[in-house]
Amino acid sequence: MKKVINLTNKYIIVATPLLLFLFFLSIYFVGIMRSGNQLKFLVGMLLVFIMIIVFISGWGNMLKSAALDKEPDEPYLIIKDFTPGVGEYFLPIAGFMTIILIINILTFILTYNAGMHFIGDIGITSEALSKAMANNEALKAFLLSLSSEQILKLNLWNILVLSVLSITYFVMMFYLPAIFFDSKNPFKALLISIKNIFSKKIFSVIGLYIIIFFINFIISILSAICANNALLSFAMTLVNFYFICAVAIGIFWYYSKNFCNSHLGNEIDTYI
Repeated sequence: MKKVINLTNKYIIVATPLLLFLFFLSIYFVGIMRSGNQLKFLVGMLLVFIMIIVFISGWGNMLKSAALDKEPDEPYLIIKDFTPGVGEYFLPIAGFMTIILIINILTFILTYNAGMHFIGDIGITSEALSKAMANNEALKAFLLSLSSEQILKLNLWNILVLSVLSITYFVMMFYLPAIFFDSKNPFKALLISIKNIFSKKIFSVIGLYIIIFFINFIISILSAICANNALLSFAMTLVNFYFICAVAIGIFWYYSKNFCNSHLGNEIDTYI
């Protein structure tokens, strides 16, 4: 934990591309949503997909450098690794994103079918759910209007979705670092990452995942509590960004330390 915090503080420059990307993406999304044209929307979403690939390619290369402590004396210099990362990892990350998208679609279909079979339909229309999410008062009124059976089913659906997401995130936790440390082949990297997840270090990996999950849970609660205070809300936004950077660097560092011991050095090049 201490090592990860030190690396995050040292290479806090990794937050800059993240902030700029999310800021630009939020503005771009507003433009897409206001286009009012289906074709423009589809083209816009395709461009978003490409932008995400570009960002992950460059940012992942920076995370790799930070995890390996590539610039011990001038840590801000790892910003220069962003552009080469885009050129080197664009195609592997495109494959990574495609596989992730397919996994998410299949997971959604399987989860939905399992939920409908074992839990059943809650009996809530999408329109009613949309109105309920308008504000806190509407949500309270909506929940009070539900029957005990509907509330039970709603809770079971929440448990099912949360369980599936947690398991999926856990299995995929090392997928990205496997691409940057082990193989540019996204299919092989997926197999390597899963093999490493369920290796003899599985209990250590589970412990790491629980720590990340718990801290994220605490930050989410604090963010909700501070939502109505502009200053505290801004402070929690900064905490969230720091947490994202710490988790990203931490996962890359943990992976390089525990699964790349045979490739020690400032560069780990075992790509196939």
